[in-house]
Formats: sequence, structure tokens, C-alpha cells
Amino acid sequence: MADRSRLSDRELAELASRARVQHFADGQFVQHQGDPGDAFWAVVDGHVSIGRYAADGAFTLFAVLAAGDLFGELAFFTGVPRQVDAIASGGARMIAINRPLLRQLMASDVGWAELLLRSLSRQLAGALDLIDAERRLPTVERLAQLLGVMARDSGDGATVGATQQQLADLLGVSRVTLGAALRELANAGRVERGYRRIRLLG
Repeated sequence: MADRSRLSDRELAELASRARVQHFADGQFVQHQGDPGDAFWAVVDGHVSIGRYAADGAFTLFAVLAAGDLFGELAFFTGVPRQVDAIASGGARMIAINRPLLRQLMASDVGWAELLLRSLSRQLAGALDLIDAERRLPTVERLAQLLGVMARDSGDGATVGATQQQLADLLGVSRVTLGAALRELANAGRVERGYRRIRLLG
């Protein structure tokens, strides 16, 4: 299974052969903060916004996940309630992995256990990097680091599928500030912009 934390097309196909693929419309909740963690999720296609709604209705975005990403493992393995909300962005298809399914997968290939550990480790490392960057780096460099974290497990290791608004929410800045930082990176030849897509260069 190589040294990675995102499911391959083959692994997603194996999951789909063992469990039902669930469809979520744009804006539909996949999970709510406080829900029991009786399963975790694999994204088959589409995008999922991970964050937390405050009492006043404001939403703080933590991550945007895509095909092959896993989420919800913390609540599943620790037994604590869900710590975040997960919402389909533009529509998504997902598979819930419960304990019986996980046991089947691990019995057929121990590599699934290694993959889960790498997924959790990647999430922790990414969170620590972003916390550190927020304390000491300007917006342009924080954006560059965020894009690097998001692209790390993409198919080519260099492409991020996210809107400017999603990136602005992740960094906690306005869309105008995000746009200026993105232009600076593009003018410096560090990124190439496309529709809902940013490619890291060099």
C-alpha cells in the first residue's frame, strides 16, 4: 500500500464492493458535532467540508476533503462524540466503515491498519504545521504551506481542489486577502490557478 494516507482507486472499489455507497447533496450534513462515532467515512468522490458551527451560526472551516480521504476516525477509535461537523460541498459520495467492515478489510490485508495510522498521523502533522504557521508566518507563506499540506496526498502530489472561499475560511482571512496572497504566489511562479483547482509549481 506504499507510504500514503489516501485510498487508491482500487481500495475505493474494494470498499464499494463490500458496503453501500451513500449519496449526499450539496450542503447536506454527513455528521454533526456530538454524534456518536459508530463508523468513520471514506470519500468516494466529491468534496466534504470539515469544520464546526458556533452557537451564533458561524462556521469555522478546518479542512476540505476529496476522493480517497478518510475522516471520523478519532471518534470511532476513542469512543468520544464527534468533534466536528462534516458537510457535503457540491455533492459527494461516501462509504461508512463500521467495525465489522473494518475487521473484514484488516483480515484480508493488514495494510489497511497501516493506512489508517498514516491517515491519523497526517491529520495531526498537518494541524500542528498550520498552528505553527499561524503564529509566525505572513498570509502568503501560510497559504503556501496550507496548499502544500492539502496537495501532499493528491493523485499527483501537486494539485489542490478547493475554492478561494474555502481556502480563505481555512486560513481565517477574508476572500480579498486570500485572493491577493494567491496572486502573489502565482506571480512568483509558485502556483498555477484554475477553476476550483490550484497546482503547485516547482
